Amino acid sequence: MKLKLILFNESSTHFTSAIKLLLFDFSGTLAYLSKPVDFKEFFDSLKKFGIEIATGEDINVFTSLFADLLGFAKNWLDFSEKLFEEYVEKPEREVIEKLAKFLENNISFELYDDVKEIIDLPFQKAILSANAKFIIENLGLEKFAEIFTPRETKTLKPDPKTFLVVLNKLKVKPEEVLMVGDEVERDLIPAQKLGMKTVLVDREDKVKDYSGIKINSLREIKNILGL
Repeated sequence: MKLKLILFNESSTHFTSAIKLLLFDFSGTLAYLSKPVDFKEFFDSLKKFGIEIATGEDINVFTSLFADLLGFAKNWLDFSEKLFEEYVEKPEREVIEKLAKFLENNISFELYDDVKEIIDLPFQKAILSANAKFIIENLGLEKFAEIFTPRETKTLKPDPKTFLVVLNKLKVKPEEVLMVGDEVERDLIPAQKLGMKTVLVDREDKVKDYSGIKINSLREIKNILGL
């Protein structure tokens, strides 16, 4: 049985009186990859650095490892060093530096245009992401929001502990938080279970069976907050 889809409209409940913290996901919510990754080309390039990704199992292992290591990395060089520790016994320093430069040139994010609509909202703001902190800070987001990555939380969404680290650090209750994200399973469901209010950002209207507030642009956050 499909759940009834409820889109936000002017008659929906405003959250202003209860909300103290706006908590945002990063990738897909605030930012996007500036150029799509061609994975075949990407893996072919890794061979030049001595990292062989050949089978489907290799890809799964690498993808999981990549995500885990990146969240804790200080920068691309630090990430490259950690990655080589897993695949190459004694990599040359020059090769590590070249991989770091390759990754920096091929994995970059840009902010969605509508991010400017939330920067000056009169609420405390935070970002909760599995991405690397240095990537988020490179976009200047630390100027208006406190950033929480695996380096701070030690866990990943959808683990509830990840969200609780933010709440405890910023001294807010779940019911005082509005979680804004683009993934129902990772961003919204765990937040809802803790008692947070949530908003789904579905920019391309791909999510059809969702029984909560859904928006296509961050511009609509102001309406939800009754501003």
